[in-house]
Amino acid sequence: MSKLERLLNLIAALTETSRPITRDGIKEKLPEGTYSDNKESFRRTFERDKEELKNIGIPVIFDEATQGYFVESNELKESGSYLEPDELAALHIAFNLVRIESTGQEDPFWKLGPSSETSKDIQPLTEIPLDPSLNTALTATTEKRMVAFVYKGEKREINPLRVVFNRGRWYLVGYDLDKKAIRNFRVDRIEGKVELGEINSVDSLNQEDLQLNVFPWRYGEESNFKVTMHVEALHAPWIANYLGENSVKKINTDGSVIIEEEVNDWKSFRSFALTFLDGVKILAPQKCKEDMQAWLRSFL
Repeated sequence: MSKLERLLNLIAALTETSRPITRDGIKEKLPEGTYSDNKESFRRTFERDKEELKNIGIPVIFDEATQGYFVESNELKESGSYLEPDELAALHIAFNLVRIESTGQEDPFWKLGPSSETSKDIQPLTEIPLDPSLNTALTATTEKRMVAFVYKGEKREINPLRVVFNRGRWYLVGYDLDKKAIRNFRVDRIEGKVELGEINSVDSLNQEDLQLNVFPWRYGEESNFKVTMHVEALHAPWIANYLGENSVKKINTDGSVIIEEEVNDWKSFRSFALTFLDGVKILAPQKCKEDMQAWLRSFL
């Protein structure tokens, strides 16, 4: 996790609480991996982060009675004065270029000060859609709580890992307790209400499991299926490192490999395969093999 992301998470945790929160309480509230599990390392990093926030005008206040920390909202509002006029203008423009759907037209950054540039004539380039289930999914991910919902007519119980915005859609990525595997769920296709459950975790998860879900072909509306592909020796080391060793099903004597990938968006994976030109060959399923051949012929 980047330093900027960690600081933003820390600010959110300290401003959203109604009472001072202890250092350990802050760690539990933040996403997993924000701080080290080593107590001394966590303490040092937390102290550095407090100093960073103080330097940008957001002092973290310590309450002796509760041994907890918080940020006063008044202090936070006043901290906006450190922004230069051109920085404020950039915030106003950025907000107006990318809007959150159904949030109205009020620009929240006017609270930090007026911009020298008007934003009334700025037309948004895109609008990020919201969904009734999204807020619950984000809450569950942040608080590490189980969720239950109906998806494609089937009741699912999920340990949420992250919420991502990909290709204009929100996806919930989580560990499916019934399938015993990580699955992606398009939020706007969740049927009915998302029910929040107890705090939980899955010890069997590792970083490689999570990494698999960053690939664009894992997000799509198609049913999940496996694609088998032959990769020549020249590209084998790179693709094995990129996809992970679990994707490599066979190493041939000539150095080439056979990889198997789970795909939800065939066109996205097809484009990925094309970057290797004639260095790869789709082996299965047959429909994908034929589609790749037809697609390549269309360029001739």
